Amino acid sequence: MIASLGQAANLSGQDKKFLASYEKIHTALAADDLTGAKAAATELGDSGTDIAKAKSLQEARSAFEKLSGQAKTKIAGQSGYYIAHCPMLNKDWVQTSTTISNPYGGKEMIGCGEIKK
Repeated sequence: MIASLGQAANLSGQDKKFLASYEKIHTALAADDLTGAKAAATELGDSGTDIAKAKSLQEARSAFEKLSGQAKTKIAGQSGYYIAHCPMLNKDWVQTSTTISNPYGGKEMIGCGEIKK
């Protein structure tokens, strides 16, 4: 998944680093792995503080929603990234695969969603 970051030549090194850490958090939340999400969030510095301090998956997922807004802005016009949407929870996220991996629903709702872009 992270290898596809190289396709986005217009992204700064800082943006690529953000998106790589974002992808790790996304993967951890989709697997209901709070510890993994918190560890990956520390790579983001101040931007990841809310997730790093989360006491539950629900708190981490709420903070992830803010990061998703930033990720959507960074990937605008880039290839290799997809904006996915969960209609049940009405939430968006960015992923590098066309196979839905819902970070908001975790294992119970892993396939819930659709690619919007």
